[in-house]
Amino acid sequence: MCRILFATGEGREIVPLLDAIVKASENDPYKEKRGRGKQHRDGWGYVLLKDGTVRHYRSMRPIFEDTGAVKALRGELTGFVTLMVHSRAASQGVKSLFNVQPFVFSSRHGFTFWLLHNGDLDKSRIIELADLDEKELENVSDTYVFGTYLCRRLQSPTLSNLLVHYRTIEETTKSLFNTVTLFHRSGGDFIAFITARMSESYMGDPLNYEYGKLLLLRRENLFAVVSSTLELYYPAEYEEVPNETAFCVRIRGDAFEVETVHL
Repeated sequence: MCRILFATGEGREIVPLLDAIVKASENDPYKEKRGRGKQHRDGWGYVLLKDGTVRHYRSMRPIFEDTGAVKALRGELTGFVTLMVHSRAASQGVKSLFNVQPFVFSSRHGFTFWLLHNGDLDKSRIIELADLDEKELENVSDTYVFGTYLCRRLQSPTLSNLLVHYRTIEETTKSLFNTVTLFHRSGGDFIAFITARMSESYMGDPLNYEYGKLLLLRRENLFAVVSSTLELYYPAEYEEVPNETAFCVRIRGDAFEVETVHL
């Protein structure tokens, strides 16, 4: 499984979090304690929203080896920005550029979204819920199938609609349903929706819990949700995100507002 980062606010406040996810991807003690190796080296990607532009990048190189791209991204973290980063340790789907996250989808209902996920979902069950062809999706990840489900079933990224469909997919969680989705509606506004969910069986193992929990960092000019390992490389005043929590972050110009709900 993977390491993730979502942050919105002052770019200079986000730089240490970017540096931390690079280090956490190269040396993750929580992952190593679980007997899964210490690295997240199956590709990485990011989405950067800044000054009315969106940059979407994906690479099969590990984030800790893709030094030029990381340096360029770090240089963009000035002023008000929104950033989502995913560093992959593959669990479902072939190891290929296709399965590197974040994914991007465009819905026939008039919105685009970028999606990342850490955890394992019941891929076959989601294919049934979306009325998809399992053979066509043999080599794709569970996260990609989840995004395809949203294209099929989600009519509008309002909070009420998001809760209906994310709660449906939540029921397919095998381990973690830690997600970040950035929606861009045809009217021009952006909404980020973040979920933190562990299955009961996964939570029951202290090593899994330590690895899978999400942390919240909230300041006057920053809202960030990150994987647990980042705190080892950037100590800060984090709060642990309770299980079955979701955040709806509305981003308008150079400001954001956050609503917290039970998933």
